Amino acid sequence: MKNEKWEVLDIFENDTKAQIVKGFLNENGIEAEIRDSTVPYGGSAIFGATGPKELLVKSEDLEEARSLMDEINRKE
Repeated sequence: MKNEKWEVLDIFENDTKAQIVKGFLNENGIEAEIRDSTVPYGGSAIFGATGPKELLVKSEDLEEARSLMDEINRKE
């Protein structure tokens, strides 16, 4: 994640859901990263690999990523 500023795009209940959206963003030219979430209780220390995950994107890509998330949500 170097020196770029990254922001949380969304929080997912598990890694599988986060990976699906990350793949969609990557296919649309947006770099994304997944990390353990500290919301609501403390990430992998409590939940292990199945706990909530945060999906992060670079600040400069945040608005475009939100638009793509809206597209995903409309299709559900």
